[in-house]
Amino acid sequence: MGHRTIGLSLAVLCFLLSAFASNEVHEYCDKVYRVNGNSIDFPCESTKNIYCSTQRYIPRNVIPVRCQYDHERVILALPRLKTGVPVTLGQIDLNKPNCYAHIKPFPCWAYQEEGNCNSLQSVIDLFKDVKGILWVLDSGITNFLQQPIKRCPPKVYAFNLNNGKTLKTIDLSEVVKSTTRLQYLVTDYDENGRPFVFVSDADGALISIDVQNNKIFRVVLPRAISAGCGDSDVLYLLLISKPKGQSLVIFSYLCGQKVYSIKSEHLRSGKGANAIVEMGTKRKHSVLLGTDGGNGVVLRYRSEAELFLWDTDQPYRECNFALIQNGDECRLSTHVCVGKNEHLFSLSSNLGDFLNNTCGVGGASSRLKYVCKECDDDCY
Repeated sequence: MGHRTIGLSLAVLCFLLSAFASNEVHEYCDKVYRVNGNSIDFPCESTKNIYCSTQRYIPRNVIPVRCQYDHERVILALPRLKTGVPVTLGQIDLNKPNCYAHIKPFPCWAYQEEGNCNSLQSVIDLFKDVKGILWVLDSGITNFLQQPIKRCPPKVYAFNLNNGKTLKTIDLSEVVKSTTRLQYLVTDYDENGRPFVFVSDADGALISIDVQNNKIFRVVLPRAISAGCGDSDVLYLLLISKPKGQSLVIFSYLCGQKVYSIKSEHLRSGKGANAIVEMGTKRKHSVLLGTDGGNGVVLRYRSEAELFLWDTDQPYRECNFALIQNGDECRLSTHVCVGKNEHLFSLSSNLGDFLNNTCGVGGASSRLKYVCKECDDDCY
């Protein structure tokens, strides 16, 4: 009888644990943060009116494309792809439930001044490293989709997320060319704790930055890697963190035929082109969206919304992909990052409408939500 009682108790405990886990998943799945061009939080109404009257604020031209989670807030990259984007690096407070999230500038309004080379011009990517430092890639080019204006040199910024202070500013002028297309960055540390920043240049190179010693290398990629890719192609770049300085950098062109990797130790020396390893061949063009904080890479196929997780300890093959979120008919994910309690955040939008100028006056309809397999379609 005692064994039966113990068995029933264990069964009840298992049921309760299962129910708790299910409730926890639902708690995350139900959270949706809506973002559009009207979400910018100005310091006061008069400032907003000035920005609007001078065409420095056009809500329909605002779109967030990249995100990083940091202690109940998310930092957003809002590149100045068109005119009228007042904030290019913003933050939203996840503890303030609103119909639409309010985007405040990070680190402050003074850093958002277009045309001032001591400020951010157009943030195209950002990366929070293992030490809690935010690294930001600024192209220096505004109005990219309309009439591109080279405002300032391309730069990498490092911000202390605890107080918003600037820790480092790195000018990339010496390693860029007239055809350069900077797109993504990641940051890794060597076995001695020194930071190295890697930046993808879709013109056919990976840029390696030794932050401590102020050295910058341009690692030219073999031409075969970009075979079949045009001048507007995307070169994705991800970091799989490993201990003892053995991290892996994964990269691939959107229209490229293969996915590649290289150990960060080779990139750090600036002599890594001969150490590139093929990880697999693509059946369809894939968009590499981010990592799960471990060995997994989150991806989707071009123009398709379903999200898959690829274990990079296995070759890049569809049989090694696990479906982690069903498709949302309205939006496509542009970035995935690790959120609260290791749950994944996805930033998605009707990007096609934005590029085709078919958005409403509020601009792109963006959603920041946790990755859940059962994804409710939300078209509003």
